Amino acid sequence: ACVQPITARAPRHGVARGRHHRAPMRISAVSLVPPPHGGFNQKNKHGFTNVLVVPKKGEADADRLVRSHERWVNSTHVVGPEGDEDDFGHPRLLEYYVTKGPEVVGALDPRSDGHATGNVVYVFNLKSVSRFGVDQHFRMSSEGWGDHELLMDMMREHGRFFDRGGRIVANYVDDAPACTARKGDRATNVILRVPARDESTADALIRDHQQLMRRTHHFTTQLDYDELRPRITQYQVSKHLAREDPWDTRSAPSGDVHYCFHTTFVDALGIRGHRNVAHINPEVYQRMTPFFLKYGVHADIENHAVFANMQRPNFVSNIIRGVGKLFVKTEQDVALQEFEARLNQPRL
Repeated sequence: ACVQPITARAPRHGVARGRHHRAPMRISAVSLVPPPHGGFNQKNKHGFTNVLVVPKKGEADADRLVRSHERWVNSTHVVGPEGDEDDFGHPRLLEYYVTKGPEVVGALDPRSDGHATGNVVYVFNLKSVSRFGVDQHFRMSSEGWGDHELLMDMMREHGRFFDRGGRIVANYVDDAPACTARKGDRATNVILRVPARDESTADALIRDHQQLMRRTHHFTTQLDYDELRPRITQYQVSKHLAREDPWDTRSAPSGDVHYCFHTTFVDALGIRGHRNVAHINPEVYQRMTPFFLKYGVHADIENHAVFANMQRPNFVSNIIRGVGKLFVKTEQDVALQEFEARLNQPRL
């Protein structure tokens, strides 16, 4: 396992757990639809979005920091809510990944030539079981991750967007398994800043977008024709009340609202298929496109991929949660264990 050694500054919250490493895409994969009868409803759960736009000359340093952050998260956080009552010492994640790709001018504007600036964009998407888990993430980072200050310096110099007060308002399925985005998955990110007077319009558009995504996309890694029904491994929209100081959750609201759209696709053809869906469903996208052009503050819609993520452990072998923690296996536990074993197999 590739785990960053705990430094002298780091509190010992647990031992790094075993992880499954994905080999190159070969064997058949499985549907990501969760087992029936149960699951954890992710709606209204908490998270944050962070966007860095780094000059090409700083790419190597940024890559190293992101990989260091990934190792630290995997050695201190846990996947999903099962088996724990709180996030103290081990934040419970519903999703964590970082995408990377080129910065493109006018990514949302069909009239733009879409030329690259030469800068590199990194987008952090983290969702937690509880608000306390988000707070724990930042506290543990400042107290125990050796590269914390270096990342803070990079965020101060190259940060484009940061908001830690978001809640999930749309997804593909409410009780999806946690942490389903995989390294190498193609990714899109869109961020809006909407004034309060248009909040209800944005909310209605997001409800329609969620309904359309659920109807036209496929939450799976099984073989499918992406240009007709795009395969996705993660889709979430979070809503954040913008604050005057995004770093201070007690600062006054600005009156605006942030909406962060994050989607990961099994293949780049899925993004093309996503555009096809837009063309044949004009009743939604004819309203969304001008709205996004008006209020979009950041967009990555092509040539971005998951660069770092949270590895999924075996359901009952998460050492960070405590060696020997006893609980009775239910039929659902067994189903989840079998399901997650398949999900940990290599990509197609």
